Amino acid sequence: MKFTVNKAKAIISGAVTLFFGGFGLYYLSRALWPETLVFLALAVVFGIQLVRNASTVTIDRQSITFAFLGRSRQSLDWADVKEMGLVGENVLSRNKKKSGDKYIYFSPHEMTADERFQMIVKWPPKDMPYLLYGEKQLEYAQALWGKELKTYNVEELYPNSEEVTGRKSKN
Repeated sequence: MKFTVNKAKAIISGAVTLFFGGFGLYYLSRALWPETLVFLALAVVFGIQLVRNASTVTIDRQSITFAFLGRSRQSLDWADVKEMGLVGENVLSRNKKKSGDKYIYFSPHEMTADERFQMIVKWPPKDMPYLLYGEKQLEYAQALWGKELKTYNVEELYPNSEEVTGRKSKN
């Protein structure tokens, strides 16, 4: 099955890229160089976000493939997946019920809780495929994975999820 990493963020970053790119081209046509550079630089920044969020993750029985516009950026065979997990993006929130966007990731190496924390702080990961959490996506991937799902900072979905580094358990 093929899934888009994050459709909502892809649409927003695409619109902002077009907006800033349009203004950049407008200022370029008027020979206003400082404005041109600023708006085109902003278009590039949001264009990078567009590529990250509009990428697709194809999950099949053999592998997980991360691609943009049909061109594979990364592929990972199921035999090479050492950990599949679900993480909440907002690790700095003190409110356990607001963990931000949740992502499913497929790691080529096992991680500790601190490594998961560092991965989220430096999100998005560069060495592993990931996609926005959805029940359908998680159920399909979990059926193919067939092993334990690691969870981190997703207490509202998995009450026994690992704690964020630096927090004290209330138990």
